Amino acid sequence: MAAEDLPPADELTFEEKLAALNRTVMRHPLNREILYKTLAFCETERPLREAEDFIAALPQFNLATQNQYYLLTSLAKAHGLELIERDETGEPVTAAQKEGLTEDEVDDLVAAISFKTTEVGAYFVEYNRPQARLVDLLSLDPGRADTYRELLEYVAAEARPYRDIEAFLDGRPALQTVIDGRPETMQPSVFVDKLERAGALVWKDGWTLTEEGREFLEDLKVHGQA
Repeated sequence: MAAEDLPPADELTFEEKLAALNRTVMRHPLNREILYKTLAFCETERPLREAEDFIAALPQFNLATQNQYYLLTSLAKAHGLELIERDETGEPVTAAQKEGLTEDEVDDLVAAISFKTTEVGAYFVEYNRPQARLVDLLSLDPGRADTYRELLEYVAAEARPYRDIEAFLDGRPALQTVIDGRPETMQPSVFVDKLERAGALVWKDGWTLTEEGREFLEDLKVHGQA
């Protein structure tokens, strides 16, 4: 994909670009955290190979539905990343320089591709930081906040298979809810899913804390909340 293949950003408002980026990141749960972390990583301009290596090293990439290049270009199409083409001297290649050139001549002109987070992407990263997502999760569901904290501590000790988490949460009042006026028992997977969506848990030979989840738990302990 070349820079000119991207949707024209100047025809959209900031809010429209942000909505497009949000749809792209949130579309598939197996790619969600990878795309978020890629936006954060590319706040400093990254060569294609460096960005691809970063994505491949993420524990979430084991379950990704697309390869690294596809994930990067999907963020570029959604206005979260800027795709930058540079010549052999490191200078950006412009559309005007490509005008009238054959495909082979363009390939000769473009020596390297890199990606850099856009203003829209940077806003998305800041707004969706895992720590903020976790604070929102606990504050929006205060009746289950203690259970979330205890589950974070449980998986902090070692990676846990789901059956262990199921046993750990079995019989807790926090699993009880009311749906359409009827009492129901939630599956423990609901807690796992919400903590994963918040960026606190990752599957790595068992459910374990992400770096952000561990930092959040330590912060709770510092403030006497865990």
